[in-house]
Amino acid sequence: MARPRKVQGEGAGEIADPVRLARDHGYIETRFNRGRYHWAAGEIITNPAEIAHLRERGAEMEPVECLEQP
Repeated sequence: MARPRKVQGEGAGEIADPVRLARDHGYIETRFNRGRYHWAAGEIITNPAEIAHLRERGAEMEPVECLEQP
């Protein structure tokens, strides 16, 4: 069975550090009318693909030093 191809730029083998949004960020997807997207200020994002997406869209983010483990 063949291994799935790695998509360049998606993950890229790096684990992104968690970030906190400094301001609300959102947009309405107009090209295919797929919906409205919103992230609240102070929300902590840990998904590397989501962090990359928000960076591309110009969201203001700040690094999070340490996440508390339950």
